[in-house]
Amino acid sequence: MENLNNLPQKELIIAIIENDDAILMRKKPEGSEPYKETWYLFGCEPISHQDNPTTLKNYLKTEFGVDVEVSNEQVSFANEIKVDHDGVEKFFTYINMKCRYLCGEPKVPKGLEKVDWVPKDKLQDYDLVPPSVKLLKGLGYLQ
Repeated sequence: MENLNNLPQKELIIAIIENDDAILMRKKPEGSEPYKETWYLFGCEPISHQDNPTTLKNYLKTEFGVDVEVSNEQVSFANEIKVDHDGVEKFFTYINMKCRYLCGEPKVPKGLEKVDWVPKDKLQDYDLVPPSVKLLKGLGYLQ
C-alpha cells in the first residue's frame, strides 16, 4: 500500500443535482483523462474563505448556468488515489452533497461534450466514472 503522507492531497465538492426523478450529469469526450468512462457528476474545489455549499452553488451557476439549493445534509465522503489532470498522482477526498435543481438551462462548457438530465432508472445504461458509480450505488440509485 502506498504511503499517503507522500501523496499530494486534493479535495473536491461533488454535486448530486436532482430534479424529480433525474440527475444532471456531464459527458466528457471519449479518451479524456483521468478515466476511460465518459459520464460523471459535477464537482469543484473548495474555496478557503467560503463554506462548501456556497462554493458549490456559485460554481454550478457560473460554469453550468443552473441554480440549485444545496442540502445541509452532507451525503458522504469518499477517497481515491489517482493521477490528476496535471499528471501527478494524488489522494482525493470527495465531499458529496445533494442539490435540488431550482432553475436555469444547463450549458455545456468548453471541454465537455454534453450536459443532460439522466433518469435515475436509466443510470445503469450510462458509462459512469467509478467514483460516480460508487456514490450512486450508496444512494440506492444503482444496483
